[in-house]
Amino acid sequence: MSRGRQLVQAGIGYSTLASLGWLYLVQGIPYGLQDKFLPVQLRSLGLNYSSVSLLKLLLVPWIAKGVWAPLVEVCGGKQCWLLIATLGLGASSLAGSAVAPDDMVSLGVMLLCLNLCSAVQDVAVDGLALHLLPDDHLSIGNTLQVVLYKVGCLVGGAGLTYLLMCTNWTITFTSLAAVYMTTAAWVYCLSFKNPLSSKFSSEEKGMEDTDLLNEKEKKDQFLAKEKTSQGQSDVVMVKRIFSIMREVVSSSGAVWVSLYVLLYKMGERGAINNMPLYLLDKGFSKESLAFWNGTVCQGLSVLGSIYGGVALKKSHCPIKAVILRYSSHRFILIFTQCILIFLLEQHPSKSYISMLQYMSIGSLCLLSFNSGVISTVTFTFMMVKSRECRQESQASHYSVLASIEVAGKLIFASFAGFVIDNYGILWSFSLFAFLCILPIVVIYAAPCSLYSNMKRE
Repeated sequence: MSRGRQLVQAGIGYSTLASLGWLYLVQGIPYGLQDKFLPVQLRSLGLNYSSVSLLKLLLVPWIAKGVWAPLVEVCGGKQCWLLIATLGLGASSLAGSAVAPDDMVSLGVMLLCLNLCSAVQDVAVDGLALHLLPDDHLSIGNTLQVVLYKVGCLVGGAGLTYLLMCTNWTITFTSLAAVYMTTAAWVYCLSFKNPLSSKFSSEEKGMEDTDLLNEKEKKDQFLAKEKTSQGQSDVVMVKRIFSIMREVVSSSGAVWVSLYVLLYKMGERGAINNMPLYLLDKGFSKESLAFWNGTVCQGLSVLGSIYGGVALKKSHCPIKAVILRYSSHRFILIFTQCILIFLLEQHPSKSYISMLQYMSIGSLCLLSFNSGVISTVTFTFMMVKSRECRQESQASHYSVLASIEVAGKLIFASFAGFVIDNYGILWSFSLFAFLCILPIVVIYAAPCSLYSNMKRE
């Protein structure tokens, strides 16, 4: 490594991580709003499981990330996309302040806009992370990503719930809009010499090549590129986009990785989303759920994500082993919830119900911690596989995998309420437990070559 590169990395390390971390945090707020804040509010108003679950369909922009990821990578700069997306988040939140809490149509439009803008922002930030983080910092970067995204979810869930309890709906969403507008102003003020610039990689490369190229040679290269882009920019852009898409589809182990990320969260999300609503039906107060589910569980999920990064740093814990271990723990926890639901459905005494409720909360807390560990490990797995592609294709490859991951959670979570309404809570949670076995089977069945080129992060 050249001295110039060392100086660049030393100068940008902490500021880059802090900048990426804040962007991951603010893009996690809409998910917390939709996952923790609104379901409890709507269920308390009398909406059934099916209607609450259908809100998950508004996360569909996250599935489409892989479609526009090549455009974000090729057209314009990442700083421009960040600015547009963050302004959109602020405008959507401001519009939400004028929406009535029981107006489902307006509420749905607001959520769809929030998810669209946060998904665009995610593509740009993931691309920056892939370009800026060195190989030996991938686990740290992914821990930061998952942890601060979940902190954003905590703000969007418990944070907005507490703010709503102290103020009103209008003030709550106006405050959220102020956060996004402030972030947009910060993004706008970023210098192109800042690490959060789409030109960073070329500037860094220029520093490395200072001893090899003189100013005249670099100027000639720049003029040649300028001439090419002016003459055939449209054709070159289309070819680049199709080249990126082709590499993403044909990358090593694409089928196995895609199958795993599609399945690994299905059963878990069904349990985590619906256990709080079931406890609400059984007499658990909305305020208590805001504390336990919105604060404690989300906090434990953050701790689990941090621990996931630590676990990957251990030399005797490769990614495959960590995934298998915590996937097995997850199955045991959801099976335990099945037993607790069976006991609660037997109409026990009031004191016995209270004990079972808190045991259910305990299982939910442990499941949240376990979920955090698996999320960090899985996103690191995805990023390592994406780094095997050409640099130009890495962000798109990662975005496609992330879209498949969201699709797995979204498709099942959107219809889990229908399963509960039609087949009952116990059979539904039994299905959730069974779905937790499938990713274990995929990891065992995948060829060893899938992991052979992976470094222990």
